[in-house]
Amino acid sequence: KNEEKDEAETATKNEEKDERSWDNTKCKVVVHNVNKYIRKKKDLDKMVKGWIKGQEDTIKFLRYKKPPNSTFVQLTLESEDMVEPFLKLVNDGKFTNKHGGAVFAKKSDSKMDRENNKRGNKRGGGDNGNDSRGGKKARFEEAGLPMTEDELRDKLVPLWRKDYKEQIDAKFKDLEDNCCRKIGREMKKKFRVIELEAKRRGEKKKKPIYEWVTPKIPIKMCDLISSPFQIGYRNKVELTFGYHHEYEEEKEGKKSEEESNDKEGEGEDAAAKKTPKIKKTPAVGFKGRGWQGGVYPPHALPNIPGWACGIADIVNSFLETSPIPPYNSYEHQGLWRVLTIRCSDRTKECMVIFQHAPPAGGAGARADGSDNYTSVFEAEKKRLVEMLTKEHIPIPERSLQSIIGSEGEVASLARKTINEPINITSIFFQEFEGLSHPPPEHPVQHIYGKTSLEEKLGKCTFQVSPGAFFQVNTEGAELLYNEVVKKVKEVTENPKDTLLFDVCCGTGTIGLTCMKEGAVGRVVGVDISEPAIADARINASKNGYEVEKDRAEGENASQSQARFVASRAELVMAKEMKGVTGPVIAVVDPAREGLHSDVVRAIRSNEKISRLVYVSCNPTGSLATDAVLLCQPATKRYTGLPFKPTSAQPVDMFPMTDHCEMVMTFDRMTKSEYHGSISKNDDKKSKND
Repeated sequence: KNEEKDEAETATKNEEKDERSWDNTKCKVVVHNVNKYIRKKKDLDKMVKGWIKGQEDTIKFLRYKKPPNSTFVQLTLESEDMVEPFLKLVNDGKFTNKHGGAVFAKKSDSKMDRENNKRGNKRGGGDNGNDSRGGKKARFEEAGLPMTEDELRDKLVPLWRKDYKEQIDAKFKDLEDNCCRKIGREMKKKFRVIELEAKRRGEKKKKPIYEWVTPKIPIKMCDLISSPFQIGYRNKVELTFGYHHEYEEEKEGKKSEEESNDKEGEGEDAAAKKTPKIKKTPAVGFKGRGWQGGVYPPHALPNIPGWACGIADIVNSFLETSPIPPYNSYEHQGLWRVLTIRCSDRTKECMVIFQHAPPAGGAGARADGSDNYTSVFEAEKKRLVEMLTKEHIPIPERSLQSIIGSEGEVASLARKTINEPINITSIFFQEFEGLSHPPPEHPVQHIYGKTSLEEKLGKCTFQVSPGAFFQVNTEGAELLYNEVVKKVKEVTENPKDTLLFDVCCGTGTIGLTCMKEGAVGRVVGVDISEPAIADARINASKNGYEVEKDRAEGENASQSQARFVASRAELVMAKEMKGVTGPVIAVVDPAREGLHSDVVRAIRSNEKISRLVYVSCNPTGSLATDAVLLCQPATKRYTGLPFKPTSAQPVDMFPMTDHCEMVMTFDRMTKSEYHGSISKNDDKKSKND
């Protein structure tokens, strides 16, 4: 019995020794974004050994493991000096998972990993590679930890580790699978439902299926058009006020005292004492981990231009000495909420908009009035404006070297630079008491400079108001609109007689561009935003076109070149097309949510529209859904001859992110196509029957 007891104690000590070696933070690494399902140990061994192929003599592992159904692998190396070479080896971007996502490695945190081992094993681990610990409390604790620049980039520009050609290839595959093929799959489901309903009614005649639906890839995509610039391409940046999280730097005296105390502790207690405190400073930046995770400077993000970083630095300097705190979106207290910056490198104009809660207190105002900042708000507002307008926008030094390399090293990345200094030309303040986001027409207070920003796009000049929508990549938008112009010109034998019905027209950019390029003779634009329609009318006049004003009920349409209506499209479409005898082409450019079902019904039922050009910023989501409604056989709700997709042109407007624009063209089916078109597959089946 004593021998068995001694053996048990020895085994326990060995397990504790192994656990201590496993918890050696300096030698631990976590590799993220690996395949979620790796069932066999030999497959895991093959993957891990592949990371150090050719370096087996210099990089060795004590042990490694992958929790079930997780997207990360935990590894312990033999010595600390192997960690950096291993990180460099894995993070060079050549290792990917089966979806094409880049695998990347980071140093581990022992306390975090112990929590992960305890909770993740019970719950099956995480499934996104970033938040692998189970339980709400654990996720909340991790969300408050400071983020590194690489972690921020992984969150907000997830494709930054890839070469630009790899980004393009990954986006093309995603669009082909989750947009073009998805539309085909959903259409086939529609026809299966029609077939089943016909069988229930006792009909023996086979229902026709559209010819274009049957191929494996029903919609052939053109090659993806690249963005002219991949670095610093954005013309609009929206930053959130909050608190920047960083680890406090320990003082030497305090550090030596803690080190002496740590010698007395062992295991987890000693490791816990060494955990640095987190310092929280008022700041403006991007949210890395939600509202509780703090905000981080835009400097590390490659798609953000230098002028946005310079303005953020000025605002952060202001916050250091301001008695007014940022808004807390959880407690709904504080004042500063959102900073929106628009800038044109072509006109050298810059607009800044500060969104804030009421100075007297927001939705969660304290009963004792301690968060009433009315007495200091006006003075602080004046001081902020003075700081922003006293000189040119400074362009700070940034840590982008690891992304763009030395000059000329990475030829596949084009960097947008501004050679002339830019001043802030407009400043607005916007008070908002709501809990989420204000609508575009929410009023703003003009404080300084011009009341709008001017931007040049193609051959046109546009006025952009604070709440108006404008494409965030100016050079990319020119390529996008050129594709729209091409698709409109394809069916306009006589452009002067052609009407372009522009749904979700915004400030009129697409319609006026088509008219400037000679693709159409007249534009009718519709948008629910009254400020956007006001901008569109000004833009039409600015570019030399006669604008028709609002007409009275029953009044006939004039011969003016442009008309813009603030309304829902489905309410005015039939009225605006009344009396139109020439060809009609519709263009839609909706928000990410896509078209309202009533708009789809109105477009389908108005058979004057022969072609629809759909510009989508959400092609794998709302475009795929709307395409099925536009193309499905007629029903009581969706009447009129259906459309069929005839082309799909992706345009990369957002390099380093997984987003992409799509210009998809739909042509109205003829009656013979709709009533008599039976696919070759169906013909074969019917012959066999």
